[in-house]
Amino acid sequence: QSIHDDDVSVSSIIALSELDPPPSRSEILRDKWLESLSGKIHFRVGVTVMALIIIDGAFFFFLLVGAQNMCTPRTNCNPRNWWYNFSIQFLNVLFTYLATVSLPWRLSNTAHLFNGSGKHNRSSDAGLDLYGRPTEKIWYHISQSRRRIIVFFLILNSLTQYANQATRIIYYSFELQNVFPGTLWTNLFFMLSMMCAAVAGVLQIHAEMGLRKVHPERFPPTLFETLGEYLTKVRNIRRRTREEGGDEEEPTRDGDVEEDRRKLERGRSFFVRNIHSFFLERRTKPGSVGVVKGTGLHVMYLAFRYLSRIVFVTSKNPICLSQKK
Repeated sequence: QSIHDDDVSVSSIIALSELDPPPSRSEILRDKWLESLSGKIHFRVGVTVMALIIIDGAFFFFLLVGAQNMCTPRTNCNPRNWWYNFSIQFLNVLFTYLATVSLPWRLSNTAHLFNGSGKHNRSSDAGLDLYGRPTEKIWYHISQSRRRIIVFFLILNSLTQYANQATRIIYYSFELQNVFPGTLWTNLFFMLSMMCAAVAGVLQIHAEMGLRKVHPERFPPTLFETLGEYLTKVRNIRRRTREEGGDEEEPTRDGDVEEDRRKLERGRSFFVRNIHSFFLERRTKPGSVGVVKGTGLHVMYLAFRYLSRIVFVTSKNPICLSQKK
């Protein structure tokens, strides 16, 4: 769950000043904490961290499989071993940052979902936010029991990642982390951390997909669901083309080419509009943080829109199976 979702600023029928009981000091502090983490600086830092994870993760993988020309043998030599240890240490620092910066959101939802019977405890029933007010944010429409399981694994992810970081400090060199007991503790907590994050992510995605399927008008599809739907349409067009064409090679009519182009163009336009909404228009909705023009993701969006016109529209693209030969 992204910590850039401003949970406390979602427009609601009930204003904070009308709450009974009114917000406590701890709730006000929580709101300021979450609001500070949803600003532009933290968002841009988060984008940078994700990019570094991808780059460093690829570098670590290449060193792991020996795809390097620095020395021989390729999987156990210097300076390969030094860079291998540096890459995994840096990767763990990035993971620790993500576990830390998302911890306030995780702790807030944990306190909300496992509250007792105190004066300021708010209802955590499905459809109610941290203040017990009706909200349209899809996270709060997941069942209470499912959300409890998700945040449980998210808290475990943070704790195991901190343990993983501690083992990387203790076994700081390649030699220490490559022999027992360093190899046991560093790999154990790394796997546990990744497994907890994966379980929480799968549970949340599965729950949200179910809600979007039942209430498509309330919860629009995500970027990845739109991409999947578009690719499914492309595959259907290709399958129908093969079925109708059979084994015989028949000349393709100009009308068929144009019809396929129009179908792909409509799909591409819908796909691009969805990405435009995801990257840019989310900024205008209360309680959500999208991408401001001029940031890295906005540039990525513009590059995607330009490339998509080439990939999905050009008649020379292999997707257009009905093109003229």
